[in-house]
Amino acid sequence: MEMKLNNNLAGKIQTVTGKINPSDLGITLPHEHILIDFLVFFEEPIEATERKMAHESVKLENLWWVRQNLFTNLDNVRLIDEDLGIHETARFKLAGGSSIVEMSNVGLGRDPNGLVRVSRATGLNIIMGSGFYVGLAQTRAIQMMSPEELANIIIKDIFEGVNGTDVCAGMIGEIGAMVPIEEFEIKSLRAAAIAQRETGAPINIHPSHSDNLVIENIKILKDAGADLSHTAISHCDAWCLTEDILKMILDEGCYVEFDTFGYEGYFPPYQGRHFNFPTDEQRVKNLFKLIKKGYLNQILIASDHCVKTSLTKFGGFGYDHILRNVVPLMLMNGISKDQINTILIDNPKNLLTFKST
Repeated sequence: MEMKLNNNLAGKIQTVTGKINPSDLGITLPHEHILIDFLVFFEEPIEATERKMAHESVKLENLWWVRQNLFTNLDNVRLIDEDLGIHETARFKLAGGSSIVEMSNVGLGRDPNGLVRVSRATGLNIIMGSGFYVGLAQTRAIQMMSPEELANIIIKDIFEGVNGTDVCAGMIGEIGAMVPIEEFEIKSLRAAAIAQRETGAPINIHPSHSDNLVIENIKILKDAGADLSHTAISHCDAWCLTEDILKMILDEGCYVEFDTFGYEGYFPPYQGRHFNFPTDEQRVKNLFKLIKKGYLNQILIASDHCVKTSLTKFGGFGYDHILRNVVPLMLMNGISKDQINTILIDNPKNLLTFKST
């Protein structure tokens, strides 16, 4: 493809402020949101009193309700304040973090210029996503496109810039799929594979929340020619995938991402299903099992901040949760410092580095 001639990304990582060497990535959160308009899952309550709370700002007086109804409060699903994003992500920088992968792509209010400003204010490397979230979040015009047309949008995001800017994406993701998989989402997965072959970029999948359909998502990618060793499957903890399914994903060569650290216990219904989130200690114990089975080099961890209640200003754990709380928990559960560095530094570096095409 003609655009490729002017873009040599192989061996580099692409941030919103330009290409960097993989050695400069450092400790990385591979799946977060800093600026996101998550309206796609906002649910308007039926009851009058709850409808009132749905339109209140998140505050101490209503945290008891918002925490149990994450997607039912309009303010909670909108992270659109740059100053807030700077304040919160700076905590990760001060804790020793270096880089964040920002997964808000088409359908989630992606804000390339805003991410540049957050990066410059904090000194963090920010890697921006491309591609398409779930079909429900897309316009009719996008839904009608062919896989090739969708792929061309992704390729342009990576080689030229997003939405008329010169701010380029460095990740194809998070590519969304639901239950059942919509026709658009099948096209979107195929488009991700096409774009990966043209650009050498990594892929991240927000998979269907079903054991069998997660494997189907991967099969669609594989059949379309995706490099599964350069592909991460998100929400492997949140979706409560079985050990057998995790092994199948890993044996295909994919990274498994445990990316909801800090979310524990009850979670509001998602497509009619209630998820019984593990505790952080259970997550760590599951990671230890995977390490013992030889999968250390395919593990990623993050917190997938996408609502206000996960931020420190609103009583959440914040972007520094992994470094402040989870790393000590990993050490107490028998995961070594070297293994932790592999998970926090080496694995994200290997995933995010562009391959030759």
